[in-house]
Amino acid sequence: GQLIQRIFWILLISIYKMPEFISNTIQLHVAKKEGENYRFLVLQRSDNVLIYPGLWQVVTGTVETGETASMTALREIYEETGLRPVEFWTIPYVAVFYDTPKDVIHASAVFGALVDNAQQVRLSSEHQNLLWLDYEECIDKLELPSHKEGTRIFYDFILRSKINKYFKNNNLK
Repeated sequence: GQLIQRIFWILLISIYKMPEFISNTIQLHVAKKEGENYRFLVLQRSDNVLIYPGLWQVVTGTVETGETASMTALREIYEETGLRPVEFWTIPYVAVFYDTPKDVIHASAVFGALVDNAQQVRLSSEHQNLLWLDYEECIDKLELPSHKEGTRIFYDFILRSKINKYFKNNNLK
């Protein structure tokens, strides 16, 4: 009885492979303060990129060899926008999504950055357009659920919270 049941489950698992679970990507939410309000950066992917052409998103990227997720977030914000954060947080949220073509479940570390108003965005070729939007406009413009949720948590638990000091990331250089 038990042996046959064990053999059944081994055969079932070998036939129906579950997707691999990996964590090598980041998501970074960028804001600047204007008076008492925040504006959030949203980027439109170039029409000529293979993945999600034309999609409105936040800064994203893949961890390179030898990098921590924090290092990747700081590299990606500079590569994609030319911006350098004045404050940097680890958002208490992990974005999870399924990549159908690769049959992989991704878990992305999520970060938040505050930039100075004087800094000018310099878009990389990965993006074709940018907008600085208030919170509600940002939520409406972003197209991926995890980007909307990451923005919500960044706004509620970091930008408008007295406990944001617990999530401060001291990896700024």
